[in-house]
Amino acid sequence: MLRILTVVLALVTIATVHAELSKKKEDKTLKDLEDKIVNDVMTHKVMVYSKTYCPWSKRLKAILANYEIDDMKIVELDRSNQTEEMQEILKKYSGRTTVPQLFISGKFVGGHDETKAIEEKGELRPLLEKAHALFTNRVPVPDNGA
Repeated sequence: MLRILTVVLALVTIATVHAELSKKKEDKTLKDLEDKIVNDVMTHKVMVYSKTYCPWSKRLKAILANYEIDDMKIVELDRSNQTEEMQEILKKYSGRTTVPQLFISGKFVGGHDETKAIEEKGELRPLLEKAHALFTNRVPVPDNGA
Protein backbone atom coordinates (compact mmCIF):
# COMPACT_ATOMS: atom_id res chain seq x y z
CA MET A 1 0.00 0.00 0.00
CA LEU A 2 2.84 2.36 0.86
CA ARG A 3 4.47 1.62 -2.48
CA ILE A 4 1.25 2.45 -4.37
CA LEU A 5 0.91 5.67 -2.41
CA THR A 6 4.53 6.58 -3.21
CA VAL A 7 3.97 5.92 -6.93
CA VAL A 8 0.75 7.98 -6.94
CA LEU A 9 2.50 10.83 -5.14
CA ALA A 10 5.38 10.71 -7.63
CA LEU A 11 2.94 10.79 -10.56
CA VAL A 12 1.08 13.75 -9.07
CA THR A 13 4.38 15.57 -8.54
CA ILE A 14 5.46 14.89 -12.13
CA ALA A 15 2.10 16.07 -13.45
CA THR A 16 2.28 19.25 -11.36
CA VAL A 17 5.81 20.04 -12.52
CA HIS A 18 4.82 19.36 -16.12
CA ALA A 19 1.80 21.65 -15.81
CA GLU A 20 3.94 24.42 -14.32
CA LEU A 21 6.53 24.10 -17.08
CA SER A 22 3.80 24.12 -19.73
CA LYS A 23 2.29 27.25 -18.18
CA LYS A 24 5.69 28.99 -18.15
CA LYS A 25 6.23 28.05 -21.79
CA GLU A 26 2.75 29.33 -22.70
CA ASP A 27 3.36 32.58 -20.78
CA LYS A 28 6.66 33.06 -22.62
CA THR A 29 4.98 32.40 -25.97
CA LEU A 30 2.27 34.98 -25.18
CA LYS A 31 4.90 37.46 -23.99
CA ASP A 32 6.86 36.94 -27.22
CA LEU A 33 3.67 37.46 -29.24
CA GLU A 34 2.85 40.63 -27.32
CA ASP A 35 6.41 41.90 -27.84
CA LYS A 36 6.04 41.28 -31.59
CA ILE A 37 2.73 43.15 -31.75
CA VAL A 38 4.11 46.09 -29.77
CA ASN A 39 7.22 46.14 -31.95
CA ASP A 40 5.12 46.13 -35.14
CA VAL A 41 2.87 48.93 -33.87
CA MET A 42 5.83 51.05 -32.80
CA THR A 43 8.06 50.30 -35.80
CA HIS A 44 5.64 50.75 -38.69
CA LYS A 45 4.20 54.16 -39.40
CA VAL A 46 0.85 52.57 -40.25
CA MET A 47 -0.18 49.24 -38.75
CA VAL A 48 -3.44 47.47 -39.54
CA TYR A 49 -4.89 44.37 -37.90
CA SER A 50 -7.53 42.88 -40.11
CA LYS A 51 -9.30 39.73 -41.24
CA THR A 52 -9.45 38.79 -44.90
CA TYR A 53 -13.18 38.04 -44.89
CA CYS A 54 -14.29 41.02 -42.77
CA PRO A 55 -16.22 43.64 -44.78
CA TRP A 56 -15.18 46.42 -42.37
CA SER A 57 -11.54 45.42 -42.75
CA LYS A 58 -11.90 45.52 -46.53
CA ARG A 59 -13.44 48.99 -46.33
CA LEU A 60 -10.69 50.29 -44.06
CA LYS A 61 -8.01 48.95 -46.40
CA ALA A 62 -9.85 50.58 -49.33
CA ILE A 63 -9.74 53.95 -47.52
CA LEU A 64 -6.02 53.56 -46.88
CA ALA A 65 -5.44 52.53 -50.51
CA ASN A 66 -6.37 56.10 -51.49
CA TYR A 67 -3.12 57.29 -49.93
CA GLU A 68 0.42 56.55 -51.01
CA ILE A 69 1.49 55.09 -47.69
CA ASP A 70 5.21 54.56 -47.37
CA ASP A 71 5.37 52.18 -44.42
CA MET A 72 2.25 50.15 -43.77
CA LYS A 73 2.03 46.62 -42.46
CA ILE A 74 -1.20 44.64 -42.51
CA VAL A 75 -1.61 41.55 -40.36
CA GLU A 76 -4.51 39.31 -41.33
CA LEU A 77 -5.45 37.74 -38.02
CA ASP A 78 -7.45 34.93 -39.62
CA ARG A 79 -4.27 33.68 -41.27
CA SER A 80 -2.58 33.18 -37.91
CA ASN A 81 -2.79 30.15 -35.68
CA GLN A 82 -2.90 32.59 -32.74
CA THR A 83 -5.89 34.70 -33.74
CA GLU A 84 -7.61 34.68 -30.35
CA GLU A 85 -4.39 35.37 -28.47
CA MET A 86 -3.55 38.27 -30.78
CA GLN A 87 -7.01 39.75 -30.34
CA GLU A 88 -6.71 39.56 -26.55
CA ILE A 89 -3.31 41.26 -26.69
CA LEU A 90 -4.65 43.98 -29.00
CA LYS A 91 -7.44 44.58 -26.50
CA LYS A 92 -4.82 45.78 -24.01
CA TYR A 93 -3.79 48.54 -26.41
CA SER A 94 -7.03 49.42 -28.18
CA GLY A 95 -9.74 48.38 -25.76
CA ARG A 96 -11.34 46.09 -28.31
CA THR A 97 -10.96 42.66 -29.84
CA THR A 98 -12.77 43.44 -33.08
CA VAL A 99 -11.17 44.22 -36.41
CA PRO A 100 -10.08 46.23 -38.19
CA GLN A 101 -7.70 48.09 -35.92
CA LEU A 102 -5.60 50.96 -37.26
CA PHE A 103 -2.53 52.33 -35.52
CA ILE A 104 -0.64 55.36 -36.83
CA SER A 105 2.67 56.34 -35.25
CA GLY A 106 2.11 53.81 -32.49
CA LYS A 107 -1.26 55.26 -31.51
CA PHE A 108 -4.59 53.53 -31.87
CA VAL A 109 -6.76 55.46 -34.32
CA GLY A 110 -9.77 53.15 -34.41
CA GLY A 111 -11.56 50.82 -36.73
CA HIS A 112 -13.35 51.48 -39.99
CA ASP A 113 -15.96 53.87 -38.62
CA GLU A 114 -13.46 56.09 -36.80
CA THR A 115 -11.12 56.12 -39.79
CA LYS A 116 -13.94 56.98 -42.19
CA ALA A 117 -15.08 59.78 -39.87
CA ILE A 118 -11.63 61.38 -39.66
CA GLU A 119 -11.19 61.01 -43.41
CA GLU A 120 -14.53 62.74 -44.04
CA LYS A 121 -13.43 65.59 -41.75
CA GLY A 122 -10.21 65.91 -43.75
CA GLU A 123 -8.07 64.80 -40.81
CA LEU A 124 -6.65 61.51 -42.10
CA ARG A 125 -4.15 62.97 -44.58
CA PRO A 126 -2.71 65.40 -42.00
CA LEU A 127 -2.44 62.53 -39.52
CA LEU A 128 -0.54 60.45 -42.08
CA GLU A 129 1.61 63.44 -43.02
CA LYS A 130 2.47 64.12 -39.39
CA ALA A 131 3.57 60.48 -39.11
CA HIS A 132 5.71 60.88 -42.25
CA ALA A 133 3.77 57.90 -43.57
CA LEU A 134 3.20 59.19 -47.10
CA PHE A 135 5.62 58.89 -49.99
CA THR A 136 4.96 62.55 -50.78
CA ASN A 137 6.27 63.85 -47.47
CA ARG A 138 9.33 61.79 -46.75
CA VAL A 139 11.90 63.57 -44.68
CA PRO A 140 14.73 64.43 -47.07
CA VAL A 141 18.05 62.77 -46.38
CA PRO A 142 20.88 65.31 -46.55
CA ASP A 143 23.39 64.73 -49.33
CA ASN A 144 26.84 64.66 -47.81
CA GLY A 145 28.46 64.87 -51.20
CA ALA A 146 29.32 61.20 -51.16
